[in-house]
Amino acid sequence: MVFPHAVEAVLFDMDGTLLDTERLYVDAWIAAGRAVGHEITEAFCHRMIGKPMQDCETMMIERFGADFPLDACIEACGAYVARASRSGVPLKEGARELVDYLTAMNIPLAIATSSRRPTAEHHLSRCGLLSHFSALVTRDDVQRGKPHPESYLRAARALGKEPRRCLALEDSPTGLRSAAASGAMTIMAPDVLQPSAEERALCLAVVASLRDVLDMLRAHADTQRPLGAIAR
Repeated sequence: MVFPHAVEAVLFDMDGTLLDTERLYVDAWIAAGRAVGHEITEAFCHRMIGKPMQDCETMMIERFGADFPLDACIEACGAYVARASRSGVPLKEGARELVDYLTAMNIPLAIATSSRRPTAEHHLSRCGLLSHFSALVTRDDVQRGKPHPESYLRAARALGKEPRRCLALEDSPTGLRSAAASGAMTIMAPDVLQPSAEERALCLAVVASLRDVLDMLRAHADTQRPLGAIAR
């Protein structure tokens, strides 16, 4: 595969792309629903994947009514995640190898996530990756969450790069639309949700894992030039 522009920076989504946490959050919401006397189905959880928390809160109120104990449900969900991640946060296949490779090649990295900053910093710190990222854009830093491109535009700006020269990595259709709308070169490694034909058309590629992304970058890297010279 030929990249249309030099890869001057890489922008990572976090949950489901870098960290293997989407299944954890689905289980957490289902358990939290039971704790407050409501059934939150797996299908409903799938609709929330990739969306900022404000949007998820609105979805729950619309689904369960104005008297839904939202705060108690969110607290129960957070407690479930905290217990489950106490021993560490699992990484997606190829994540550490890809981050290490890009760091060694002096390619700046940023996170563009719908998670809150304390959550993102905690998870990335626990898995030993936080120090690799020069910029961290969370839902606390944007006015409009995914699928709006603000997260990716801010991440590219924080690294001093044009979005079109950034490679964005996503796992969800919502995140994919956000990254593609920013103008970034986008690769999707689906986690829970598969892309539609329309969404596939927004990607440079749809891959099985980040290990495939690493293989792509290695295959196109000229050993005599930095990675940023790819496709020039």
